[in-house]
Amino acid sequence: MHNDQDHKAPGGQALAVTLALLLLIGGVLMADALAGPFVAFGVFAVPVITGYALRPAGTLRAVLREAALRREVRPRRA
Repeated sequence: MHNDQDHKAPGGQALAVTLALLLLIGGVLMADALAGPFVAFGVFAVPVITGYALRPAGTLRAVLREAALRREVRPRRA
């Protein structure tokens, strides 16, 4: 039995990444031209930064974990 996974086109993933980047860049340029640079930044960069910060080993979780640990080990005032 042949599986479709066995016969992938060479460079298929690279092509997909290239097309995704071209669409992203084109979308940023169109948003910049139509709505301004701040809207373009907000629409495209903020979700990427948020996704990066909220990933399981992300920076936001590490900061929150560190703050919680410091609060727990902080000496109590009488």
